[in-house]
Amino acid sequence: MIKYIFELRKDKINQEGLMPIRILFRINSSVIKRNTGLSCKLQDWQNNRVKANSKKEKYYGYDEINEKLQEIESKIQDISLYFRANKIEPTKDLFIEKIDSEDETTLSDEFDFFNCFNEYIEKGKLTKTPNTIKGQNTIKNYLEFFCKENGFSLSFDNIDDAFFEQLRDYSYETKKMKQNYFAKVIKVLKSFLNWATEKGYNTNRAFEKFRATEHDIDIVYLSFDELMKLYEKDFDNDRLSQVRDFYCMGCFTGLRFSDLSKLHLANISEDHIVLSIQKTKTQNHAIKLNKYAKAILEKYKGTIYEPLPIISSQKFNEYIKECCELAEITQPFTIHWFVGNKKKSLTQPKCKFITSHTARKTFITNSLLLGMEPKAIKKIANIKKDAVLDKYMKVTEAFTDEQMNKAWG
Repeated sequence: MIKYIFELRKDKINQEGLMPIRILFRINSSVIKRNTGLSCKLQDWQNNRVKANSKKEKYYGYDEINEKLQEIESKIQDISLYFRANKIEPTKDLFIEKIDSEDETTLSDEFDFFNCFNEYIEKGKLTKTPNTIKGQNTIKNYLEFFCKENGFSLSFDNIDDAFFEQLRDYSYETKKMKQNYFAKVIKVLKSFLNWATEKGYNTNRAFEKFRATEHDIDIVYLSFDELMKLYEKDFDNDRLSQVRDFYCMGCFTGLRFSDLSKLHLANISEDHIVLSIQKTKTQNHAIKLNKYAKAILEKYKGTIYEPLPIISSQKFNEYIKECCELAEITQPFTIHWFVGNKKKSLTQPKCKFITSHTARKTFITNSLLLGMEPKAIKKIANIKKDAVLDKYMKVTEAFTDEQMNKAWG
């Protein structure tokens, strides 16, 4: 890869305080120095660009300077990709020939935007969880669909403010995408572009300004009374009983669906579950078994389902709604979300909102309400960030305020 850096010639400062901007190329053991014909003040130079000066000083064209620096970087990127695509070992002479040429460098399709995105995902499989990789693939596919729908040819060079606005408007107005999911799209896109920049595939930094705000979402959980109603409900068939038991196990341990699905007898001792957490890659995570969790495990001891019956996530989310409906967890419940700056609401029987994800939320919320120390909850539920637990704290504060009003007016 061709490495380069811009630097100021501090030995060549003029009367106006301007220093020439020079570029240094490193190719194998060779170093090439070239003047760009541009100059700026030392205090305005930051991260290979000239920053806008907030003081009312004489304007000397930092916009035009940055534009020309971007053009130089783009040409270097094209040359670097040309060498890689054509399996040419770059040399000093070859590079000088290309950098001095007025001809446009033709690139191979091997290094187009989505091929590089595929490489980013493939490389990530060595260090990232399957769910993370699945999410990245989903967002890459969404961007491909966006391009197809809008006749947009996506490349590193045209990822700018206009692209961001078009993607945002399409996501909100056409696809009615929730604001938090759009924020996830932008987060994955920026992560990929940062990686591509480090690899030398991209020099366009416009993406660094992209911003997508997230809003707090409604936390759907079962109250302790609702959880007990579900736990103690007698169902007419094993299918619903097994789904209920699996769900309640998540409510009593705080384990995610993915981790419960991989639970093995070797993970269970008399008083603890000890396992490796898939999402956070935590090794030997220990959870104390309470009486409810022990009772569920005892129910399946010595059966073909031991330690727990397993079911696909899609069927699970369908059946757990049915379980909650039969357990009469049907009071009206409203959730809110944003599409762009428009707030949306949906009111349905609470059972309709129950999924595998709400089991963990039920454990965390009820643990707080029952008086468990937040530090202990964070450790048991393997929560890495304080901000995650803070969301649950807000929910429980609202609940206790409501109870105070009911009791004291």
